[in-house]
Amino acid sequence: MSVVSDLHRRFGKGKVIFKGLLLLCSTVLVLYTIVGNQSCKNVDKVSDTLVFRYNEDQSVSTLDPAFVKSQSELWVCSQIYNSLVDLDSNLQPVPMLASSWEISENGLVYKFHLRTDVQFHRQGKVGFEQSRWVTASDVVYSFRRITDPNTAAACAWIFADKINLASIRFLQKTSSASEPFYAQNDSTFILTLSKPYSAMLSLLGTAWCSVIPHEFGENKNVFGRNPVGTGPFYMKYWEEDVKMVLRKNPDYFETVNGKKLPFLEAVNIDFLKNKQTAFMRFVAGEYDFFNGVEGSFKDELLTKQGQIRQKYRHKFKYIIKPFLNTEYLGIWIDKNNPGSNPQLANPYLRIALNYAIPREELVRNFRNNLGIPGTGSFLPFEFTDNNNAGFNYAPDSARKYLKLAGYPYGRGCNPIKITTTADYLDMIVYIQKYWEDIGIKSEIDIQTGGMIRQLRNNGKLAIWRGSWIADYADAENYLTCFYSGNFSPGGPNYTHFKNADYDLEYEKMLMETDAKRRMERIKKCENILKKEAPVIVLFYDKSIRLYQNNVHHFHNDATNRLILKYVQKSKI
Repeated sequence: MSVVSDLHRRFGKGKVIFKGLLLLCSTVLVLYTIVGNQSCKNVDKVSDTLVFRYNEDQSVSTLDPAFVKSQSELWVCSQIYNSLVDLDSNLQPVPMLASSWEISENGLVYKFHLRTDVQFHRQGKVGFEQSRWVTASDVVYSFRRITDPNTAAACAWIFADKINLASIRFLQKTSSASEPFYAQNDSTFILTLSKPYSAMLSLLGTAWCSVIPHEFGENKNVFGRNPVGTGPFYMKYWEEDVKMVLRKNPDYFETVNGKKLPFLEAVNIDFLKNKQTAFMRFVAGEYDFFNGVEGSFKDELLTKQGQIRQKYRHKFKYIIKPFLNTEYLGIWIDKNNPGSNPQLANPYLRIALNYAIPREELVRNFRNNLGIPGTGSFLPFEFTDNNNAGFNYAPDSARKYLKLAGYPYGRGCNPIKITTTADYLDMIVYIQKYWEDIGIKSEIDIQTGGMIRQLRNNGKLAIWRGSWIADYADAENYLTCFYSGNFSPGGPNYTHFKNADYDLEYEKMLMETDAKRRMERIKKCENILKKEAPVIVLFYDKSIRLYQNNVHHFHNDATNRLILKYVQKSKI
């Protein structure tokens, strides 16, 4: 089956599919209005205005913060747990379980002063009938747990190269000042690093650094199903891949204008795998919000400029925000292990491929402007001004660099294989056409996402489509993808890019605590990446959330977090 004929079939069916979808949506809406949704009419007889309902099309396998990986798991964990710090709407660290902190002049010692009014959930399922206050010993336990090799935590990397692991007494109940995690007293926690690390506070604000009670973490299988945290909601009911119910934490410590949070009584989460079905239920009023837009109904819902079409603007509200996700084409460039296409070790060829793509048109045609053209560096705009890095569409420049690479008009250059998933096929076909315009031929290989990750990690792909979503809100999380100490399969440097000047600037950036000087280091790293072009940035993503008109104080930011503690609902 040819790629072009497959595209014709897909696009030809799109209108028919959506017409059927609209008809079904209308039918569901009428039925919902007449008889109501009996299966989700209430949650333990709680008023509908106090229950927030949404669907999650990805499974949740654990609610243990040491092992969560997917957005679906992180969203639930953010309702159940708190960390020492949080991030505000500008992604800056703010107090949470810690009311304040001090950092030593050398950047090695962080002293956190804990709130004294925070309690863990009362969770009878694990025998925690009576709650208790959070202490610094719980923080020590939580951090020891994720660094303990016996835990094998998915997030062990957070502290792995930043503290003296050998000094931790994992089997002891108490801590000492000689260890990296130390409870000076019940309300004072001290973190000691082995070297300065400027992004530490941002990392401590992630769900992986959630504070849990020391009574329950040893058995990760039990704790992952029966979590105990300090967050605004606790887990009440969970039928895997069917439904989950969170209930209001009556002991939650945060307030707004003198009123206790959260305002909701419950959160009801369904697990429908079919996103179109979930969208129909949102249209019918069954769900309070819907995240993201599928290709089959994207054009009906959005204009090419990325705005909700006029006929839908009063049916529900929406939020469109930049999202810390860089969509790109990765290039295997290891000179010592050239892989399937050694020509790509030539930086001039990589630069030519970059200049040949009209990204503005690509984002408009294939994303309905739900993205920012990737003419800057690998870093999203939140972390850099991008003035000194990037590629605009310039076919003449592409041809110039092809000539410098030794392939004038593409002559002598073997076809390049691009590997992608089926849902990005139309975009890759588009890129293929523009590469042909400068004389570069390419072949398209379609694989599943899992297979692409496996082949990519082991250096078996020449060029592949990838996404890099920030684990934490700091530029370092993107620049780490090109540090030579992070070669895959053990690290995120999937291109095997290696540059001594880059490594030096990256290492200096990690230890730099002055914001202005740190940005100078970041820009130097960006300039090196532009000169070497180990990736082709396509666009920086945007998230879109649709939510009902009676939902209030529902926000979003560049990390695409789900924050429900402020949400209120009014009567329809």
